[in-house]
Amino acid sequence: MKKVNIWSFTTVKDEEDIIESFVRYNLNILDGMVILDNGSNDRTPLILNQLADEGLNVIILKDTSKYFDQVKIRNDLLNYVFKNTNADFCFPLDADEFISSYKKINPKTIIESLNPQVLHLYKMENYVLSQKNMNSTVFQLKDFTEQRITTEDDGCNYKCIISRTLYKLGISLNMGSHNISSKKKFETIINDELFLAHFPVRSRQQITNKVIAGRLSNSSLHSRSEGLGFHQYEILDEIIENNELPDKLVIEISKYYSLKNKEVGVKTISNPLYLGFCNDLKLKYSSNNKTAKVLSNTLVISEAIIDKMRIDFQSISKKYNILNAKSKNYQNDIKNKTQYISDLELDAKSKKNQILSLEKDNKAKQKYINDLESQVASLSTENSNLNNEIQNIHNSILWKVTKPLRKVSKIVKGK
Repeated sequence: MKKVNIWSFTTVKDEEDIIESFVRYNLNILDGMVILDNGSNDRTPLILNQLADEGLNVIILKDTSKYFDQVKIRNDLLNYVFKNTNADFCFPLDADEFISSYKKINPKTIIESLNPQVLHLYKMENYVLSQKNMNSTVFQLKDFTEQRITTEDDGCNYKCIISRTLYKLGISLNMGSHNISSKKKFETIINDELFLAHFPVRSRQQITNKVIAGRLSNSSLHSRSEGLGFHQYEILDEIIENNELPDKLVIEISKYYSLKNKEVGVKTISNPLYLGFCNDLKLKYSSNNKTAKVLSNTLVISEAIIDKMRIDFQSISKKYNILNAKSKNYQNDIKNKTQYISDLELDAKSKKNQILSLEKDNKAKQKYINDLESQVASLSTENSNLNNEIQNIHNSILWKVTKPLRKVSKIVKGK
């Protein structure tokens, strides 16, 4: 039986608290990982290089741009995986996501039996931060045991598993890799054996950085009234006012993260991630970094936003100049065409007057012709009358009696 090769791709930025756990755990399931670092401002790149130097199958890519199109980058990475590795299946993952199974076995055995002809979706299960881990700066899987119970009514999230077979059909990932787009039809199955353990809130420091970075990024694209993200403006206001997030709010964020309906109560169950198939999860390169780089991260993100605004302004100015030039050309064209239409109207008016004059002249000539025809008819009538009179004379007795005299008269006249 042919070996099934399983790979993933991930984009990361400032994930030093979780990146080592993320790589070590998931490589017990995956054959390799492609990780693109988007200019991290912490120890994330260093830890990734140390893991690669250790011999773990991690391909590290760099992206030095200060902002990027998330959907485009993820599709570029999907292309990279299938063009540069022998992957049969590819998992789009974030650094806070861990592939797991409800059956408490290595998910790899389930993945190896997946039908490559269909699109597989698997559910995301959020894990909730506990009070004891509030100030921890290194993520440990064993410390997170409480899983939030999420129903379809609450708004469950799923992620895609992409096979090489589907990739060859020309599919593309949608935002968040929660689904795909394709012109071709194929079956979609929700896998009920796999799930994606999600750890979006891991400590006060981590969620503070995340909210500031996320809010700044969203603010460059959306207004405050649009209310994107989980209470991010309210959370940011709390940070601005008190310099940190209170414990109660951090726990609330953790419980309600990404839920559509935040009015209902949240229930959790104890469901520690099954680690029995893992070889070694001991962290070697992560360390407790109590110094939060909130200010430096904020400056980096702000600089990226300013740069993007500058580029956008230059692009808009260029487009404005092009449109303005086109507008002037259109105005000149309209002016020329207006003058042309005016000239045509004057010419038409002149021709109309000529036609009216010709029509008047024709009427006069027609009247003259009609008068001549009347005169000819009158003369013809008079001529006919004279002919009749002459004929009457010829036929009269007097004419006949005087016939000898007319001959004598002609003789005398020498005719």
